[in-house]
Amino acid sequence: MTHRMIETDVCVAGGGPAGLFVGLLLAKAGVRVTVLESHDNFDREYRGEVLQPRFLQLLQQLNLRDYIESFPGAKVRQGTLFYKNKRMGSFSFEDVSGAFPYALWMPQPVLLQALYDKARTFPSFEMLFHAPVKQLLHEGDRIAGVVAETADGPLEVRARLTVGADGRFSAVRKLGGFEIEYEHYAGDLVWFTVPKPADWGEELRMLITDGHGYIVLPKYPNLLQVGIAVPAAEWKEIKAHGIEPLRQELLAAHPAFRDFAESLTDFKPFVLLQAKDFYVREWAKNGCLLVGDAAHCASPAGAVGVSLSVTTAVVAADVIYDALRDRDCSGGRLAAVQKCRDREIRSIHSMQDRAAKLMFSSSPFIRTWAPMFISFAAKTKLIRFVQRRLLVLPEPLAIHERFMF
Repeated sequence: MTHRMIETDVCVAGGGPAGLFVGLLLAKAGVRVTVLESHDNFDREYRGEVLQPRFLQLLQQLNLRDYIESFPGAKVRQGTLFYKNKRMGSFSFEDVSGAFPYALWMPQPVLLQALYDKARTFPSFEMLFHAPVKQLLHEGDRIAGVVAETADGPLEVRARLTVGADGRFSAVRKLGGFEIEYEHYAGDLVWFTVPKPADWGEELRMLITDGHGYIVLPKYPNLLQVGIAVPAAEWKEIKAHGIEPLRQELLAAHPAFRDFAESLTDFKPFVLLQAKDFYVREWAKNGCLLVGDAAHCASPAGAVGVSLSVTTAVVAADVIYDALRDRDCSGGRLAAVQKCRDREIRSIHSMQDRAAKLMFSSSPFIRTWAPMFISFAAKTKLIRFVQRRLLVLPEPLAIHERFMF
């Protein structure tokens, strides 16, 4: 079969936050970029919609904060822990990050469309939808592009550098033979959506009940996004018992869930996402670099996945630009991205792993005493230290002015 073929400087597989940031920044610097997105559009739900202060810090450095915040979203200013409907403790984003006193809840389709609209103002940017990567191209010992499947048949994209930004189930990672160094999987978050009560305010809540733990986030414009923390493999058991036991648990968990629970007849309104983190041993090979969830997938603990991925994407844009300029896209040169990001990613994964063991534990002892410990820690400097490590950039990134807007 004859393939259609195009040539570019950088082929980015994946049009999520990391892929679009790489594409946007490189296109602004004049690099020819082709982004391939496997879906037909940006519509997706329950995907990384909380943008922490560390994300806002990056936007500020890039002079994109006002632009992104002009789109629909909600500001989350505080978090509160409840144990059996008793308030156990709270924190304010202002105490964690005074200059950025909130997290931004923005539907991911809105964020992606905003980035895409900005990127396509640059003539060197191109994005193709419904173009999943099916094959990697090789020239000698280097990856030289991809073959994507499109509505018009196979498309060969030859590139000086290929970026795998195609998420936790990355095709580029699999096809390129990249190895996972470690993986943690404690359970699943099972998501559903309910109307937001008028008195809810701009806060996220963690609810610990006799049944499960719940994460509850304001969802723009007037909804709550609720995640049930379910230990690994338990969701299958829950479904085997039918909807009624879960319906009864939701009725008792919180008044905001009542109408939703009363309407339940099956499990169709629920969406399961694995609360898994993993780390790829080496992110770079000759002609190819993994970024974002393809390289270092974060668990939902702390809701920092998008923020971490985009930070890596910004670092990657700088390394890629210099590598193209110097005509050196070797694995050794591209490894500078991992060298820069390795320590923070591992540290946050470690914190997430410890949090997940509490969040997804089925032990009655842990479920009883964890809220007491968290309540105590909230009154000390320990919790503030952990929150800052998780939610705030430790220092500004070194970003070249060519990438600033």
